[in-house]
This record gives sequence, structure tokens and C-alpha cells, in this order.
Amino acid sequence: MSEKQLTDLKHKVTDLKRFAFILLALSGFLCVGLVLPNEGVTVQQQGMLVGLVFILLIGAFGLHRIAMETQRKINEEE
Repeated sequence: MSEKQLTDLKHKVTDLKRFAFILLALSGFLCVGLVLPNEGVTVQQQGMLVGLVFILLIGAFGLHRIAMETQRKINEEE
């Protein structure tokens, strides 16, 4: 691989890790929102929020896994 491709892959790994952390933080904030008492929130809305939290966690896990696989490729090339 060329030096430019390795640099691009390193930037991609950094971006993927950042985005995974953002998704993880967002799911944490939504979990805190579920715990706080809300009188105006219906059971259906709480269910949707729980589903959204799981989707965000799965997305964060997937992005982190892709970042680690890409990092492994970089380490093999160097």
C-alpha cells in the first residue's frame, strides 16, 4: 500500500472511533432520560426510546469493530 493510502486509512480509523464514541454518548444521554421521571411520556414512547438506545449501541459497536479491523490492516502493512 502507498503512504497516501495508509494515511487515509489512519484518518478513517480516527473518524470511525470518534463517531462510535458519539453514538455511545448519545445512547448514554437517552438512558439517563429514561430513568428521570416523566409524567407526559407514554409507554409506547419509552419503548421506542429503548429501541433507539439499542440501535445506537449496536451502531457504536459495529463502527468500533470496523475501526479495529482497519487498524489491524494498517499494522500488518507497516
